[in-house]
Amino acid sequence: MLLTLPGRAQTLPEVEQVLKPQLQLSHRLAIGSPTVVSIDRNNSIYILDKNRNLTKLDSLGNKQIVFSPPFNGRPTSVEAWNPMKVLLFYEDRQVIMLLDRFMRPISQTSLVDFGYTGIVKAVTLSSDDSFWIYNESDFTLSKLDQRFRKANIETSLGLILDRERLDVRLLREYQNMLYMLDANGGIFIFDNLGNYKSKLPFTGLSSFGFKENELYYLKDGHLHFYDLYKQQSRSIPLPAGKKFRSALAGNRQIYLFTDKEVEIYTLLPS
Repeated sequence: MLLTLPGRAQTLPEVEQVLKPQLQLSHRLAIGSPTVVSIDRNNSIYILDKNRNLTKLDSLGNKQIVFSPPFNGRPTSVEAWNPMKVLLFYEDRQVIMLLDRFMRPISQTSLVDFGYTGIVKAVTLSSDDSFWIYNESDFTLSKLDQRFRKANIETSLGLILDRERLDVRLLREYQNMLYMLDANGGIFIFDNLGNYKSKLPFTGLSSFGFKENELYYLKDGHLHFYDLYKQQSRSIPLPAGKKFRSALAGNRQIYLFTDKEVEIYTLLPS
């Protein structure tokens, strides 16, 4: 049986390759109720706790820097892929904050000041230092150019997606493509001009990440990887008996998060 992707003639294999256990436990760290986690391309990890403190750890889990936001409110997303500019989005305040590599504030952008009325649900940083923005109120995907203080790209989603079912949780730009996570429908893919291209039918997710040419996500006790170009899937079974909330994939480490700790595993060769 084959899964057909809307807007694309290619197909995805339904049966993915399940690999033998490849994870060797290195150590555990108590972290206390992480709410949001992220990883940068240098394999540093970022953990937002329930007290709104953002902690940067190196690849082995050693604490490097702690950032405490200067105002009330809790970031709903943290994006650290670009280690020179860490993005925090406060949905309740409709504010985007950028931090430098030392976790010092660079800028603070109020979306209301840029004419965004209603509710912006997801934001991500683009490769040209603009912001991709999903506005739930007017059902648009736009690209905000900070220099000119206006959106230079705007895509109406009404003729593309089902507004009644859409539950957007995350936006990420990667390798000149934009990925929108809908918890109900899967991951929608747009090009760098905001044109809809296709959909990956991975439903029921709250987050995903990228490692080299693969997209990865946590589901049903496995860490799943999908090659963006070969359109091939593989998965790694996770240790049984624990409920992992989220996962991050580094160069050689896999980070698995529970409510109280992060387990750091070494990824063994297959």
